Amino acid sequence: MAAYQYKVLTGSPSGTVLMPWASQKVRDEVGRGSFETRLNKLADEGWELVSASTNSIGGFLYLETQATVFLRREKTTGSSVAGDPDGQSS
Repeated sequence: MAAYQYKVLTGSPSGTVLMPWASQKVRDEVGRGSFETRLNKLADEGWELVSASTNSIGGFLYLETQATVFLRREKTTGSSVAGDPDGQSS
């Protein structure tokens, strides 16, 4: 039976509206499309989508959509080190 690593990713699926003077680094981290970009980078690293859901958080004057995504990838045999969840030795 295969052993898997799991990762949980949360964030705003639509990103955050930023001021025009925000740096490109900030735009890449929290701006429009940043959640999709992070998912694509993880997919390139071998992570596959297991489950995704959205919910609304906030109160009377403030409401935001929050996405929660569960990802997994198969552990490679012989690369797991005790206490290292990524399976990378130093």
